[in-house]
Amino acid sequence: MQIPLRPEDLRSCLSHPRIIVDTAAGQVEYADRGPGEPLLAVHGTLGGCDQGLVATEFFRANGFRIIAPSRPGYLGTPLSTGSSPAEQADALAALLDEIGISKIAVFGGSGGGPAAYALAARHPEKVSRLLQVDSISQAVAPVPFARLGARDSAIKLQLWFLRHSAAPMLKFLFRRFGQMPGARAADLAASVAADPVRVAHLEAILLASSGWAGRREGLDNDLVTFRALAPLGLEAITCPTLIMHASGDATVPPENARNAHERIPGSELYWMEGSHLSFFLEEGDTAPGYALEWLRGNSPAGRVPEPGP
Repeated sequence: MQIPLRPEDLRSCLSHPRIIVDTAAGQVEYADRGPGEPLLAVHGTLGGCDQGLVATEFFRANGFRIIAPSRPGYLGTPLSTGSSPAEQADALAALLDEIGISKIAVFGGSGGGPAAYALAARHPEKVSRLLQVDSISQAVAPVPFARLGARDSAIKLQLWFLRHSAAPMLKFLFRRFGQMPGARAADLAASVAADPVRVAHLEAILLASSGWAGRREGLDNDLVTFRALAPLGLEAITCPTLIMHASGDATVPPENARNAHERIPGSELYWMEGSHLSFFLEEGDTAPGYALEWLRGNSPAGRVPEPGP
């Protein structure tokens, strides 16, 4: 059984209380939301603990307790806690020690991928399962004008279009960042724009990326680190690993998924159609539902793996 999300669930993530703790690696801010089996949500670039909550709210609604830290340089976690993926992985392990969690399933998304991969490689005793969605696993060039697009004025403009002209905005995003033909992008944009939950999901992601002053240092560190990303020790990962990636992702190229899949023994690779936000928008219930059953330890049935790009 799977419980669908509601727009109010996603909005409540944005105001959820945050906690700052002193760990062996330094100060770490995190949010703790829901009862159940714990799931560590490692947010992407231009995020924070609020973005981690939004990204994993479907899992919270379906019985998981979400532990969502802010990576160093984002919101209440200082960059001094750790600038490299290895240092950030050690900080995540220190946070788990501080709050008394010995082993946990881990979700990594986009720019949170390197830290999540490094956590599983450096602290294998702490990671029961690893789910990666559109995640970086090797050096990538920054998206053009990334810092300009991250400014509050740019986020506000995107929110205005989403609230007043969602379908044209989504069509542009799908064509630009999903490399879709015009007709397919238009059909998909109309479908997503008509779904209040998917629109609320995108709105919450944008709001959890706003507040330039509190996210700038983390963004700048990510842009430098990912351009010359050091090896993450992927071959050392031993836990069950599911890698989900959009075949048309123009933000984190699909080569990142293939790279991780080839290096992590026994990993599973799941291709999604569309853009960098496929997991939340284009795929609807398909990819999140598959991931939920996988995290529960079940063997999701009824899917024939796609060959990918």
